[in-house]
Amino acid sequence: MLTPRPAWGLRILALGLILLLLHPQPSASGPRPNFLLLLADDLGIGDLGCYGNKTLRTPNIDRLAQEGVRLSQHLAAASVCTPSRAAFLTGRYPVRSGMASSTGDRVLQATGVSGGLPANETTFAKILKERGYATGIIGKWHLGLNCASSQDHCHHPLHHGFDSFYGTPLSLMGDCTRFELSEKRAGLERALGLCAGAAAAAAIAMAVGRLMGLAHGTWAPVILCVASAGVLGSLGRAMGPLVQLADCVLMRGQEIVEQPLDLARAAARVLREAEGFLRSHKTGPFLLLVSFLHVHTPLVTTPPFLGRSAHGLYGDNVEELDWMVGRILSRLEQEGLSERTLVYFASDNGGWLEARVGSQQYGGWNGGFRGGTTWKVHFTTPEFETPGAGACYGRAVCDCTGSQVKEHEPPLLFELSRDPGEGRPLTPHSEPTYPEVLARVREALAVHVRSLGPAPPGQLDWPCNAWRPWLQPCCGPFPLCWCQREQD
Repeated sequence: MLTPRPAWGLRILALGLILLLLHPQPSASGPRPNFLLLLADDLGIGDLGCYGNKTLRTPNIDRLAQEGVRLSQHLAAASVCTPSRAAFLTGRYPVRSGMASSTGDRVLQATGVSGGLPANETTFAKILKERGYATGIIGKWHLGLNCASSQDHCHHPLHHGFDSFYGTPLSLMGDCTRFELSEKRAGLERALGLCAGAAAAAAIAMAVGRLMGLAHGTWAPVILCVASAGVLGSLGRAMGPLVQLADCVLMRGQEIVEQPLDLARAAARVLREAEGFLRSHKTGPFLLLVSFLHVHTPLVTTPPFLGRSAHGLYGDNVEELDWMVGRILSRLEQEGLSERTLVYFASDNGGWLEARVGSQQYGGWNGGFRGGTTWKVHFTTPEFETPGAGACYGRAVCDCTGSQVKEHEPPLLFELSRDPGEGRPLTPHSEPTYPEVLARVREALAVHVRSLGPAPPGQLDWPCNAWRPWLQPCCGPFPLCWCQREQD
């Protein structure tokens, strides 16, 4: 079994090519290998016992590390999920497929947007399907859904090499419950509240002016402003349920089977589907990607695990994730598949350090590593709210461009084997080979930039990442998007 450094996440790793190199042709002497990919969401490297955590219990993931291989130089292509997952599936930097952002929207923002993983991208699922593998994905997708209508499913997993899909087309969000941390609900509520207040203030000002004889004409503008204030205020109060209904969706294949998603049963359903897939495809060969909803906020955890850990709700969720990994591995063994299945465990990126409310931390721990990632060269770094904080508290994630970013010339250079936490930048005085290394870094960057060619359409920028009502997936006539077709 093979497991990388989990907190470093989904890597810019040509996984499809590696799988084919393992078995380039069907073997006449035995069956082809199966591939079971277990993917956590926002898990920190410091959250696991196999990386030194003494207070969280992760025996099943630790056993994978003990019996397998830890890939200690294995980097994520991005620090957020959409571009990182695009890179994982394709083995290409996100910018090459248009899955990178030039604005602040670094992930797909809603189910009803036109952006997503382009259909012409080659995923390892497509390659293996062409070679006769049964391919399935269970859990989180977050790589787009539709292009021109709510039914074209151009970015759907079934158009990217997977035979079956059971899960959420977007992501688990705090907005799927009324959690303390909100990705979009709170911002929309504030904006609508301000607009409602402005409309109400305008109505009062016009009414006072009219009554005092300072203004003349009809009362129509006053009535219009009062009505607008009422509508905007009502929308603000309804925003939580509306966001939940629109973005927290459960699909089986291309059919919506539950809208909104019943989070209390999500973990059991993921396990049921994973175990069922292994039973149904035990004759192989197969590729199964289990893309967990754990350990992303709102940290939905079943009652048996609540209060079990020493690290609050986040720790409880990590321990439940480990239990789920153990259940899936047990099913693999029960079906007699362990000896011919490559198991790969990873996280899409490191722990979400900014997931904090007051003193309560809802994100993971990245151990001794700097921020949410570890890189050798920094041309830019975020301006932290408090110098040395290591995270952009008060913001959802750190910015990559703009006023909140500091540029470095020359870039910050670190030697990771001696300084994995990137605490001591190298200088010409501390490193004799500094000029040579810096020259090689600059040349590598120039080669990379020249290789990009014309930029593909930005899938995460406006207008591809703007919500459009005609793209909104709905299991009834829009906006009556409520259904519960999934029988447990």
